[in-house]
Amino acid sequence: MNNLPKFCFAMVISTLLAACKSEPIGGKLEGSYWTLSTAKLSDEAVKLSTDSEINLVFSEGNLNGTAPCNSYFAEYTTKGSTISLSELGATKRFCDEMEQENAYLSLLSKSQTYSVNGDKLDLFSTNGQLSFVRMKNDKAEATRFSQGVGKLAAQFPMLDAGDVQHLHPILRVDSPGNYPYKGTLIDTSFYKYFGADVRDVWIGSGGEVMAVGQFGGFFICRVPGRYVSSDIALFWIKDSEMQHVETVAWAWCDEGWCNQQDAWLTDTDKDGRTDVVQHYTLTDDRGKTKEERLTLLRQTEAGELLTDDTAKPEKGKFKMAKI
Repeated sequence: MNNLPKFCFAMVISTLLAACKSEPIGGKLEGSYWTLSTAKLSDEAVKLSTDSEINLVFSEGNLNGTAPCNSYFAEYTTKGSTISLSELGATKRFCDEMEQENAYLSLLSKSQTYSVNGDKLDLFSTNGQLSFVRMKNDKAEATRFSQGVGKLAAQFPMLDAGDVQHLHPILRVDSPGNYPYKGTLIDTSFYKYFGADVRDVWIGSGGEVMAVGQFGGFFICRVPGRYVSSDIALFWIKDSEMQHVETVAWAWCDEGWCNQQDAWLTDTDKDGRTDVVQHYTLTDDRGKTKEERLTLLRQTEAGELLTDDTAKPEKGKFKMAKI
């Protein structure tokens, strides 16, 4: 009889421990950013390096992140509290923390269920558990940029041409010769990082979009023109996408007439902001100018380009290219 209270006490403790071990509850993963806090492999804690961070991002049905040595990636789907991953891929760099990384990737690849509780994420696998905390806002924003529009921005080299950049069009895009603004072809998979106003047009009409370079805070693209020429347009990054600012240079020659507009990027009033001077001409087949105008687009403190009707750019300083 004396053993009964001990037995009952043990049963109560076992029941309480079972109750404390909560079942996975699932939750929203899409668009979330996480940093690994603890890892358990076969009930033993994995020693995590203090010199590097392991991150995990869920975006557009894909899972990706950085481990101590490599970047990794997979597709994922969820149903209720279950999670399924495609075969996990990773880069192939070796470092001193490979043992930690291999343990992490092994646990991650075998994840079966999960729970999101506020700022905490737990992934449960057949051989252990990974626990994450939500990534700090500034780190999440930097990660979002580097994995999103930042990948597009990295394709634009810095242009170094002094204080002025003269942009001019090309008539024969299939035979550019020594044309300086050929640019690098942007794969259509990057169109999603552009604003919808140009992205939808490019997808619908086709044509190649070329990354020319960066100058004065602008990203310069050579984009499909309405006619024979490829237009040159300025973009900037705003609200996590590359948005169209202004189409500044273009040309169109047909039936004895030739329209051409060149542009110069320069700080006209030395206020630290890049302005745009545009020089337009309409000429006939004998080279006689029928119409001509110079326009200054001055950049405001908010970054907008607005026409300055009072400005009178000197024609001699902005001579158009022969195309």
